[in-house]
Amino acid sequence: MRHKRWLRRLFGMEFALLGVLLLVMALFSILNGKAFYQVYNLMNILKAAGSIAIMVLGLTWVIGMSEMDASFPEVASCASMLFAVMLNARVDPMLAAGLCLLAGVGFGLLTSLLVVKLQFHSLITTIATSTIAGAVANILYNGSVLSIKRLNSTALYKFFVGDVLGFPVVFVIAVALYALALLVQEKTRYGQYVYALAENRQAVKETGVKTGRVITATFVLSSFFAAFGGIVYVLTVYKSGQPSMGSSFFLNGFTIVFLGAMALRLGKANVVGTFIGALVLSALTSGLTMLGSGFAVGQVIKGLLLIMGVAVVTAYRRKIVPKGSKMKYE
Repeated sequence: MRHKRWLRRLFGMEFALLGVLLLVMALFSILNGKAFYQVYNLMNILKAAGSIAIMVLGLTWVIGMSEMDASFPEVASCASMLFAVMLNARVDPMLAAGLCLLAGVGFGLLTSLLVVKLQFHSLITTIATSTIAGAVANILYNGSVLSIKRLNSTALYKFFVGDVLGFPVVFVIAVALYALALLVQEKTRYGQYVYALAENRQAVKETGVKTGRVITATFVLSSFFAAFGGIVYVLTVYKSGQPSMGSSFFLNGFTIVFLGAMALRLGKANVVGTFIGALVLSALTSGLTMLGSGFAVGQVIKGLLLIMGVAVVTAYRRKIVPKGSKMKYE
């Protein structure tokens, strides 16, 4: 009986996204042949998935809480430029990375101050925060890409471009972070409160939960991981500060998180779903690139996937949000 229940779950909607991942892998293996499933390409897919997964880890809980954070790409850009400026000024790489993460925390605190204390709408607030972060990123080097001198010789760079048992370090770090996040999500009060706030915020307040602290922690985590993601991309992809990362990662980030609502906690953004979503998008991008598809084709497909993910979340929210009220991203 227990085996039948597990089989029903395995082939049920809770694991639909895993099926999408397997379908994408199978499809591009057929279309691209051996080149797609060579070890080198598969490791590149894992590396790309690990990088974007780190960036949107905190965003997952913001969406899960029925709030919105449009600032994460620009916070990543700002962190990447700050990191580049400090490395070129001969600041210790570890210290520079730590200061960039603190800057990310600062943006998160600014957002939470406006949302929690002043009751601003989270979408409008994070658009404003995004504008500030983007402006700072452009001011630092007049809107130009800032190359980093002697980056290849730093221990931090060598660590992040290395591997563990053949797997990219970035992917291993992402797996470890998501495993820890899964424990937080499923086994702690904080994880319970995040989803409870999405379902009935007033009821949560009436139980004595300090909802402002939960919201603050969630926005701070989102900005922290966005900054971390910006540093990771500097070390593993760009090797330079990028003042305009936002245009590249805005669609990708939201597509991954909303697609993630098709896994495990159906209709709710969750860390397992986000991680699988990152794998789906990375495999899709790799496959389309190998086929020679244009940038526009990829954007159309990602847009359709985003619509599909939002539709799943919206359908779920319609069932749990009190009649007559609206979701934060409506």
